[in-house]
Amino acid sequence: MAGLCLGGLLCALTFMPSLVPRPWLYQAILSGLSFALGYWLGSTMSWLWRFMELPVIRDRWRPAILGILLATLLTHLAYHLWYAADWQNSTRQLMGMPAVEGIYYVRILLIASAVAASLLLLVAGLIWALRTAAAVPRRYIHRRIASVIGVAAFLVLLINVVNGTLVSYAITALDQVQAAVDISDPPGVSPPTRSTRSGSPDSLVGWDGLGQAGKRYVGEGPRAQDIAAFTGQAAMEPIRAYVGLRAADDTETQARLALQELRRMGAFSRELLVIATPTGTGWLENDALAPLEYMFEGDTAIVGVQYSYLPSPFSLILEPGRAQQSASIVFNVIYDYWKSLPVSERPRLYLFGLSLGSLGSETSAPMYAFINPPIQGAIWAGPTFRNPLWSRIQANPHADSPAWQPEFEDGSLIRVIGPQEDGEELHRGWGPVRIVYIVNPSDAISFFDERMWLREPNWMKPPRGPDVSPLFEWVPVISFFEVMMDMLTAGNVPPGHGHNYSAREYTQAWQAVADPADWSTADTDRLVRFMPTSDE
Repeated sequence: MAGLCLGGLLCALTFMPSLVPRPWLYQAILSGLSFALGYWLGSTMSWLWRFMELPVIRDRWRPAILGILLATLLTHLAYHLWYAADWQNSTRQLMGMPAVEGIYYVRILLIASAVAASLLLLVAGLIWALRTAAAVPRRYIHRRIASVIGVAAFLVLLINVVNGTLVSYAITALDQVQAAVDISDPPGVSPPTRSTRSGSPDSLVGWDGLGQAGKRYVGEGPRAQDIAAFTGQAAMEPIRAYVGLRAADDTETQARLALQELRRMGAFSRELLVIATPTGTGWLENDALAPLEYMFEGDTAIVGVQYSYLPSPFSLILEPGRAQQSASIVFNVIYDYWKSLPVSERPRLYLFGLSLGSLGSETSAPMYAFINPPIQGAIWAGPTFRNPLWSRIQANPHADSPAWQPEFEDGSLIRVIGPQEDGEELHRGWGPVRIVYIVNPSDAISFFDERMWLREPNWMKPPRGPDVSPLFEWVPVISFFEVMMDMLTAGNVPPGHGHNYSAREYTQAWQAVADPADWSTADTDRLVRFMPTSDE
């Protein structure tokens, strides 16, 4: 009964709102997982209570007490189910999303029951296997010693099988599947003909050496005529260089190929050069980079190098350090050549990274690259909770700045901006190097806290971010799983919320960092409306 009560309590609490609206399937998985976790904890505590021979409820009182507990549990569940849709809609309304459907509850209950049952059966199977393993040695040695030896042997075997075989096989299979997908051409994209794009006839990187994300990157973005249509003046062809995983045998060779490609294109004679670290699959967000090309009339060069076939969450877990290692090698190769050029002839150098790309980019440049000779700045959007500098900024905010938009010292080096910034104000008060973090208050990938098990994070305390529901309450353990689940759907929300960053945010960030001449808020509004890939 203790397991049932605690499982039901935790399950009910999962229906409360969190950072982003949860699709019904994710809500069902979270509810089923929480019920199973609560059932295990309750059953374990009940077993320990009996094992220690502590007092138990007398038989004559037991039915009445169990009845009260069951009635309380059902009332608790009914209350949370009744308000579940309203709680979800409170977040949806803040993000301009439609209300949930009426069938929301039925789907959740069915799938949650299946998830909970599957997990409980899995644990029951493991317990049976442990007992069986412990029983075998009892025929030959002392009962308690045999039990310990049998359980230990089973656990060692299980861990070795899972880590050495299943995980290895799963990683290999996933990598092969993603590698096969990486070969295909994105819909509507064909090999470029201009020499300023990798994959063109003049390029050192063949079309198939770009990978799917690289093909999309060089196929997107404005051409000279698009920029001229916006500015009303003649424009240059923006340079977009890219090197996929298939183009070279190792990261060092990739980096040197990227440098050769940039030199072939004349990138070091442009006004700006951006080293953009992609996400796990090699993807670079067009809305993040195109505004810069419009702002500087095509006098730009942007380069990216793919480091994985896997999506960012899988790459972060299964290939730890891969993004950082690749970004560091690419940066050093390009930076070393860049700093060898005369100061008056080399372009201004910037860094860019989104999500896992921000983690790689943030750690790519050594300290001396900010001093002598210094790069000019960086934009890191949606930094992960693993980003070391972002974590430091969160832990040491200046003055009374809100936790969801912390100020760093006097703001002359690093600033954190969100979706509702004053573009004109961002232009003032900078030092020689400018770094901007773009962070939405509702981005679980940026604000997940591993200590949420038992401690309320600062960003939940008032004042909260404008798109974080005031109905979101911190509950030990449950809030941890809610925000962890939010990370899986953080990008499935309208631009300017969660992990989905808008063209306006990127444009304002580039205005602050790159400081284009005579650029105003009105120019930002006009560009956001003009861009064909605009999300506003």
